[in-house]
Amino acid sequence: MKYFLLIAVGFIWGSQYVLNEIILESFTPLGLTALRLFFGFLTLSFFILVIPSERKKRLNLNPSLLKLLLIVGVTEAVLPFTFIAYGQTQISASMAAIILGIIPMITILLHSFFLKTHKIKTTEVLGMLLAFVGLIVLLNPSSDSFNGTLFGYGALLIAAGSFALSFIFMDKIPRELSALHVSRFILMVYSLPFVLFWLLTDVKDISTDLRAWTSLVVLGIFASGLVYVLYIKLVRLAGPTFTSLSNYIVPLIGTFLAGFILNEPLSLNIIIALVLIIFSLFIINLKSKNSEN
Repeated sequence: MKYFLLIAVGFIWGSQYVLNEIILESFTPLGLTALRLFFGFLTLSFFILVIPSERKKRLNLNPSLLKLLLIVGVTEAVLPFTFIAYGQTQISASMAAIILGIIPMITILLHSFFLKTHKIKTTEVLGMLLAFVGLIVLLNPSSDSFNGTLFGYGALLIAAGSFALSFIFMDKIPRELSALHVSRFILMVYSLPFVLFWLLTDVKDISTDLRAWTSLVVLGIFASGLVYVLYIKLVRLAGPTFTSLSNYIVPLIGTFLAGFILNEPLSLNIIIALVLIIFSLFIINLKSKNSEN
């Protein structure tokens, strides 16, 4: 089950970069962030309404739980969605997908720091280093595919660090709470103020481009709504470090979708980088299997 969830999260997350590219032709980064959060909130609200077992549940908040969920919302949605949107105005979708591939490396370091009982294994280090080599191969400065600005790469690195931190906080959410209700609450708290702020400060003319709106709705339903539930379920099932490995699938999905849909070049260094990243995932998963036996 955990491998199915891992692949599902990786596929949904990888496809977002292509959708972002399409949306940013008609919307500002702030508009993209606000609307994807809002459509995600609507999606989860709909599921809670139509699923009888979820409709009966309630999210009983106390000060410590409220603080935790607000932190999860900032680190998992507000900061990364915003910085990814701004970063993608400066660099390509395939590059954005690959840079976010460093999330597992950051996560394992944070997991070891915050959870003193977690010891970093040799195979984890080897897998992370191999993935890092893959990223260097991809971002080869001598290659024509290396483009964009320092701001763009910096924004995506901030997003990666924020995502990694969010996995640690997600692991602290009580297991008895509904993943749907938790995710819906987080999106509700942040989406409504974001939409209002966007409308008041950033909107001159609202785009009528059907392609952009369709991409926004799809992005909101899957990459801002359903993926939250999958993330929380996967963290509960397999832990923060394993969940973060979905980001090694992201470059594979994001890069190839960018190539097929946006006609971005699939150069040899990209192919080699993806092979190295996939092999590093195999090494880390092999460690995980052995440690469970």
